[in-house]
Amino acid sequence: MDILSSEIYQDFKAQGLIIAHSGADNRVTGIVPAEAAGEGNLVFVEHEKYLAAALNSGVAAIVTTQAIAETIQREEIAILLAPNVRMAMAYIRQKYVDRDVYHSEWGRIHCTAVIHESVLVPDDAVIGPGVVIGADVQLGSAVVIMANTVIEFDVVIGARTVIYPSCVVSYNCHIGDDCILKAGCVIGSDGQGFAQDEHFHHHRIPQTGRVVIGNKVVIGSVTTIDRATYTETRVDDGCIVDAQCHLAHNVIIEEDCILVAQTGIAGSSHFGKRVIASGQTGVLDHVHVPDDTMLLHRAGVHSSIKESGIYAYGPAQPFKKYVKNIAIFQRLSEVWSRLKKLEKQVEKLSK
Repeated sequence: MDILSSEIYQDFKAQGLIIAHSGADNRVTGIVPAEAAGEGNLVFVEHEKYLAAALNSGVAAIVTTQAIAETIQREEIAILLAPNVRMAMAYIRQKYVDRDVYHSEWGRIHCTAVIHESVLVPDDAVIGPGVVIGADVQLGSAVVIMANTVIEFDVVIGARTVIYPSCVVSYNCHIGDDCILKAGCVIGSDGQGFAQDEHFHHHRIPQTGRVVIGNKVVIGSVTTIDRATYTETRVDDGCIVDAQCHLAHNVIIEEDCILVAQTGIAGSSHFGKRVIASGQTGVLDHVHVPDDTMLLHRAGVHSSIKESGIYAYGPAQPFKKYVKNIAIFQRLSEVWSRLKKLEKQVEKLSK
């Protein structure tokens, strides 16, 4: 990275991510956290507590809010104003310091890739070593498929989607545009469908549906999303699914949800829009969670939630009630001792 701070402003002013540039027009050679800043660096300062470290480091440029910028009296520093500092961080870092997935040490299409003759590979696609692409797969423009990934027959992969190494996208699944599938995730594995006979022997029920993933979805490493029994398991636009999550057959996740690591959602459950499930959330089958709900502290959702809100623990309970209950729980031994003492006093009085 080697760019003038004024050029950064020019690159992002039309989007409204950077709305003003003041101070010096400095050359920026790197982007680092405020506490590690030095000469030539750009830092993001969203809170005043990080400002002193940045100012004392000889930093070249600071991306910050209007309120914080007004406290800076240092003309030798470039000040870039951002209405939303974290949004500015996201797009500035994407543009200047992100991994270039189109630059492959293997060339555009590696010679060990196995691609069915029916597949039309776009001129701007990148396909790594050991990739297998089955019959009638549709690849969008500028897709990247990294080493040892398997794309089975009849899959659709949207434009600019990046699939990291050792992923599996099973047959007839659809992945939208601008998605990221991180290493080792499995899309379209068979759902857990078995019938039992009178001896409790298990007999597989074919899972013949598919998985449909919308646009701008991120699927974390070693996450599995099962195909539907008949129709679709669905993850809609803008969702973020962290590492080691599991979505069972027929699950529906609507737009802009966030599922944090080790969340497990059983079959046919349905999340509304903008639901957040913190780490190790567990959801039973056929459960509905409404829009704008937060599930916290290893929430266990045993039945449908009727009203949007913040819920925690298991069985999931309203967060305010949970906080009161957990405070009492930490004093349970003391409360028990006092109760036994009172029982003895009552027993004496009754004699």
